[in-house]
Amino acid sequence: MDNAFYTTLTRQSGLMHEMRVVANNIANVSTTGFRREGLIFAEHVAALGAGGPSLSMAHADARSINQSQGPLSATGGSLDFAIEGEGFFQIETPQGNRLTRAGNFTASAEG
Repeated sequence: MDNAFYTTLTRQSGLMHEMRVVANNIANVSTTGFRREGLIFAEHVAALGAGGPSLSMAHADARSINQSQGPLSATGGSLDFAIEGEGFFQIETPQGNRLTRAGNFTASAEG
């Protein structure tokens, strides 16, 4: 396959992945405790043969999550909590313990 075509194809695939991440960020802009995600791209170059041309491709190598402090706002809820600075709440779910920064809690049937 032509190197320029392959490079363009892999870049378009990366852009599509980036658009999904951006769309998710926009969809969750008002979600309590949501952290914006980003992508880290990497380029890989492989030789096609000894002394011959090389093939390069770019792809999303990893996701990054923005862990900076978000704005705190009073909700008036008696079970609403916030974390100022670093840290997470540990919650129990049917799938096991999970970490979250969302502090909008509700009481279970057991209290």
